Amino acid sequence: MKAILMIYSSLKIQKISQLRNKKRRLQQRAYRRRRRIEMFRILQQRRVTAFLSFLFVSNGISPPRSIWQRQRSDNWWEHVVNGSWKENDFRENFRLSKQTFNFLCTELEIHIEKRNTNFRKCITVRKRVAITLWRLATNAEYRTISHLFAVGRSTCCTIANDTCKVITDHLMPKYICLPTGQRLIENIRDFRRINGFPQEGGAIDGTHIPIVAPRDNPADYYNRKGWYSMVCQAVVDANYCFTNVYVGWPGRVHDARIFSNSDIYRQGENGELFPQHTVNINGTEIPVFLLGDAAYPLKSWLMRPFSDFGNLTYEQKTFNYKHSSTRMVVEGSFGRLKGRWRCLLKRLDVATVRVPYVVCSCCTLHNFCEVHGDGINEQWLNGVVGDQDNVFLANLQINQNNYAENIRVAVASYLV
Repeated sequence: MKAILMIYSSLKIQKISQLRNKKRRLQQRAYRRRRRIEMFRILQQRRVTAFLSFLFVSNGISPPRSIWQRQRSDNWWEHVVNGSWKENDFRENFRLSKQTFNFLCTELEIHIEKRNTNFRKCITVRKRVAITLWRLATNAEYRTISHLFAVGRSTCCTIANDTCKVITDHLMPKYICLPTGQRLIENIRDFRRINGFPQEGGAIDGTHIPIVAPRDNPADYYNRKGWYSMVCQAVVDANYCFTNVYVGWPGRVHDARIFSNSDIYRQGENGELFPQHTVNINGTEIPVFLLGDAAYPLKSWLMRPFSDFGNLTYEQKTFNYKHSSTRMVVEGSFGRLKGRWRCLLKRLDVATVRVPYVVCSCCTLHNFCEVHGDGINEQWLNGVVGDQDNVFLANLQINQNNYAENIRVAVASYLV
């Protein structure tokens, strides 16, 4: 009986295996049949399309094609902006005059111009520059810019990013550089007219650029003011133009640490910041120097105010007062920068790695406008709040040599 059951089980298992194999073969056969029918249908469609294309071409008719680009209207750009807008309307919205806009397009044309293809026409240089300026001036969403300029959202993003990078790489070295020669002499003379400071080559300070909290190490970018930012350190001249820009450090880092890692610090320590142009004041040779607030160290090429512990002399108080009022030019420059390019005033909604390109391009365009006589509109400064607050002194080692102190004392006695 046991042997019979074993034989019966064996035959049953074998039958089940045969049925499974048969089912698998039927499924494979059905799949191959469906595949052959699908391939035949695709081949027939290709043959019909090729035949119709041949008929259209032979009769001089363009063949129809499926829609691969969304239909958009460029009426606003072509007819409103380029047609009916007056000079004031254009300048109010793009933050520069039409003449300056044309100069900028000429400067960027060789770097951002594209070629037409057999499929569609390229986006012109003027429209590319206009999209970038609109983004920088308003910080509008790419969806809004897409509707205005009749291009895709991803295209708007690509154009803005690429143009900012081109401006940073090619225009920034030309329009943002430390003064030398006659330009340096005129800059020193302009600073002397403000409050009598001799040998001042510029003012240095930093500002916070609001950004979206990054995914990596967001706590590093959370500044002491309670929001996420990236620091922009800049040197400006007496005419509110930037002569050096250093961007990229998280908002939590102190100004002194950013300064000690910048090219300005390296050049100053190596004697490469300004030419050896000195003036003798009360028996002390005074070199060209920068003005910085109390967060910066005292150097022979960088003057900070006297520390006020309630025992300052009249000369020291006068020095601090004129130092502060003269250094306000850098605060004014940041205000003008953010007033013209409002994307820096609001939260900058770009990737963290692209923030330096946006900030540097805004500084470059600011100088570009100033150089071409396209000044700031005072109404643009409405709502611009500076970064002025109590200076937080970090626990950093500040080396003050006797030569730098002698220079500060000599300048203080000169200002009385």
